[in-house]
Amino acid sequence: MTVFSCFDVETTSLNAKNGRVIEIAIVKIDQNGNLIDEWTTLVGPTPIDIGRPDIHGIESNWLDSAPHFSQIAGDILHRFEGSIPVAHNANFDCSFIRAEWARAGLGDIQLEAFDTLPLAKEMGFPGRLFELATALEVDLTNAHEALSDTLALAGVLVRLIELSGKTINSPIFQPMLFKPEPSGLVEHRPHLEDD
Repeated sequence: MTVFSCFDVETTSLNAKNGRVIEIAIVKIDQNGNLIDEWTTLVGPTPIDIGRPDIHGIESNWLDSAPHFSQIAGDILHRFEGSIPVAHNANFDCSFIRAEWARAGLGDIQLEAFDTLPLAKEMGFPGRLFELATALEVDLTNAHEALSDTLALAGVLVRLIELSGKTINSPIFQPMLFKPEPSGLVEHRPHLEDD
């Protein structure tokens, strides 16, 4: 059975060299779109220039108690392992995770992801995730919130596969030999705590 790990990051800028990941979500589904696992966390440290809160909706003080990237690296690996990573505009998300990985002193992470953006464009659909989700009748209620974007991405992936009839032949993620262990640490947006 093919398993996909759809993921999304919210960042402080558009440049992985200078920007930081401040939220990440990974939603694991099977090839039929059945939810296997969902996980999200805000990512510290503070103080930090959080960039464009008008876009990502994250307030600086929410990151005060959020785990640092190095603390959740093992959790990320655990969720990617044995699955095909999937992102929309994958170069962006992968570049940020690779940059944070190196910044945390963890060496290189061989992260490649299937990119839904070229497939969508090839099929004549819009490129932006919100517009694409709308066109495919997939719910995306809180755009630029990592978990909402990732849940929508999972739905978009399933619809694109159905409509295109294509098989996704991307590599299955294999973590490095010496890998950090999952910490189980998470910090959610305040409204997610209320749900």
